[in-house]
Amino acid sequence: MKNELANNTPLLRAVVSGGGTGGHIYPALAIAAALRERLGTRVLYMGGKVGLHGGLAKEEELAMAAGWEYRGVCAAGLSRRSLRIIVDIMKNLKGVAEAKEILRRFDPQVVIGTGGYAMAPTLQAAATLKIPTMLHEQNAIPGWANRYLSSKVDMICLSMPAAQAYFHTKAQIITSGLPVRPQITKSSREEAYKFFTIAPSVQSKFTLLVTGGSQGALQLNEAISSCYEELLDAGCRIIHLTGEAHYEKCYAAAKKLKQENLYVLPYLNDMQYALALADLALARSGASFLAEAAMAGLPTILVPYPYAANNHQTENALTFTKAQAALLIPDKQLNGASVAENVLKLKDDAATRQRMSKAAYTLAKPDALDNIIKAVIDLYNS
Repeated sequence: MKNELANNTPLLRAVVSGGGTGGHIYPALAIAAALRERLGTRVLYMGGKVGLHGGLAKEEELAMAAGWEYRGVCAAGLSRRSLRIIVDIMKNLKGVAEAKEILRRFDPQVVIGTGGYAMAPTLQAAATLKIPTMLHEQNAIPGWANRYLSSKVDMICLSMPAAQAYFHTKAQIITSGLPVRPQITKSSREEAYKFFTIAPSVQSKFTLLVTGGSQGALQLNEAISSCYEELLDAGCRIIHLTGEAHYEKCYAAAKKLKQENLYVLPYLNDMQYALALADLALARSGASFLAEAAMAGLPTILVPYPYAANNHQTENALTFTKAQAALLIPDKQLNGASVAENVLKLKDDAATRQRMSKAAYTLAKPDALDNIIKAVIDLYNS
């Protein structure tokens, strides 16, 4: 595919945009890397100017760490408060004007958005400038921004077929799957043992991965930290990714236990090692994590975030529970007791975990990145 596309398609410049959370950023980075590797395309990453707390936007931090050119524009998620929303709209309008200027200078042949409020001004500006545009929707139920932008873009790629019912547009729609970082499928347990410096004497321990997404999840963190000791005493190893805002509190709870089998981290860029090591995950049901879990064949206990836009995390989770690849704990039932009960039940039932793993593999889309790159080429050539 690489040579065929490279020889027939001189795609010289492309903009990729996605931001706010890792779930939007990592697919964008995967697409950017594939465009450069397969087509030799120069890629500019566009996102927000600053993060929620005034520092670097998460997408800027990760894009620059990956070596991409980056340009930021003003962007804001729309508040539900009547007065605040006016300020948010003005920020986004300023961001559209800034994005137009950047796009005119860079002169991309295509612009690809992977979601998140930081993407919206860039995709809006590209559509206004008549640059071919593609939107990638990750979730089973699209958010407001993607529904709005769907009427302006030329092509939409879906991770889950169920999302198509929410788009009423003339844009071409395909089901591509959600691209994951290539490292996810290339890492082994042996590499993970080295990464976490796990001694040979304890390498066989059952490993639980806990993650609430790139920003963390307060309820999930409180539930797991309240049963650290019970799970550790039962022979578990725990890798807990807390999110930056919740790290200190969780670390304080972990420090009291002085356990070598408890890894509490605010964030993990090298997620492939945690996925390679884990026997089970306890997680929110963001689309990006689910795509990675499916590729890793990882059984999961999912706790959908109940306040996600349009309750899309519950719909995402139902895709996995219906396939028998996951169990679901409603957020209102989440506590230390429910976590410990479900984790230990699966820890002691290897046969069920194996069936869940096989079911997870059936939901994986290993050709997602190929599908998206082909769609980009079709868009450019149309």
